[in-house]
Amino acid sequence: MAAAVVEAKKIDSYDSYPVVEMKEGETFPAFKTSYRVPDFRKAFGWEKGFQSRPFTYEGIRGFAELVSYVKSQPDYGSFLGAGRTTSSDLLGEMAEFAVRGLILEVAARHAVVCGFQWNEEYAKSRYLEIEAWWRGGKLPVDIFVPIVNVSFEDDIIQLSDSISVERISDEQHQARVIALKAYERDNWMVRAYTHALVVRNSASVEWPFLMGREQWDVFPYDQVDRAVQAISTLVPEPTGYDQVCFIPVGWSHGYQGSLPTITHAFSAERHDRRVSRNKFSPTVTLSSEQGRHFVEFYRALEVAHPQVSLAARRLQLASLREDELDEIVDLCVGIEALLGGTTAGDTTYKLGIRGAAVLARADFQKSEIAAQLIKKVYAYRSYIVHGQAKYDKKRIVSFGGKQFLATDIAKILLREILAVMLQDPDLISKIDNDRVIFELMDNRGNAADED
Repeated sequence: MAAAVVEAKKIDSYDSYPVVEMKEGETFPAFKTSYRVPDFRKAFGWEKGFQSRPFTYEGIRGFAELVSYVKSQPDYGSFLGAGRTTSSDLLGEMAEFAVRGLILEVAARHAVVCGFQWNEEYAKSRYLEIEAWWRGGKLPVDIFVPIVNVSFEDDIIQLSDSISVERISDEQHQARVIALKAYERDNWMVRAYTHALVVRNSASVEWPFLMGREQWDVFPYDQVDRAVQAISTLVPEPTGYDQVCFIPVGWSHGYQGSLPTITHAFSAERHDRRVSRNKFSPTVTLSSEQGRHFVEFYRALEVAHPQVSLAARRLQLASLREDELDEIVDLCVGIEALLGGTTAGDTTYKLGIRGAAVLARADFQKSEIAAQLIKKVYAYRSYIVHGQAKYDKKRIVSFGGKQFLATDIAKILLREILAVMLQDPDLISKIDNDRVIFELMDNRGNAADED
């Protein structure tokens, strides 16, 4: 590689290489494509003059010996496909293919980060990371999930020992879009992130035969979704996640210059359907105080009563729905999970009274108004699930001299009731106690202290 530079040999650039460009006054990154990043791999071919490449792999000192060594190592068998073929020629070709990648990955990283003055310690550490990948098995990863449409005042918010929300650096932005197609990089859903949820020590991946795509063991959807549910309870702005990335822990399967080893894994499309692709920055930035409430809600959800967890999941699922009818059903299931309890009785009346009592804790509205709103929302839901042809007449709810979609009112009600339940974890177990309900409605005392 050094010789190619000294001799002014032609070294091609990457076909496309995103570069972060921050616009003045904006908080999110834009990406432009650079063709000036050298791809040293393109200086090498299999024979002299192959595709006008000035050097051959065979000309690299020790290349043949390394291929022979790799072919003789049983640890690399599954990686190279040993046991899947009886052809020594094919195995030799696969070994040569893999070894050339190993050499150039290490050397190209070295050239970009350290230059051409040989650094034995740096090169060895990069080699060992790739060797760990070759040896295979379950490889540990940290999960890196950018959060859609919501920013945070703080750079780091620690949710638990292994989970945090962290500000995305310019280098991390660049690394996470490397694998995306050039036309996808200007998609708002890719650009308008400021923070990511980072989950450590929770997952591992394996690489199949001939270095295909990574295979996950168990993906921690519950932890990622719990963070989204906590945010959705705290603020009304649409959120969720779209891109899922991972960070190799102690190993690597490739490098992009000096960038961190964050790798795009897949698109999940688990974001609120109301997110506008025409906006160019997050809708809301949570203050440090709101960040503390976010932590409280997340931790409360970790140990929440099953009915509270169900309500939080339904709040998230409702945001993913394309059909408004499905959305209102999800929201009402969530409300009923929090207020329904186990006692018999008229469901609409029971939900109205209990909901008004719980909402009194949040100073939401007068109890009579809160109860009426819940009854109107539940009437709309009942018309839909029972196949009433004229359900559309219940779609609009009058409130304060204005008209609103019953679905929007239901979302507000579920968020407010859920927030009270998360702040008062014992309340869900006392929702059948009429004395507790009456005292809540009178706004007297802490119902969680009642027997």
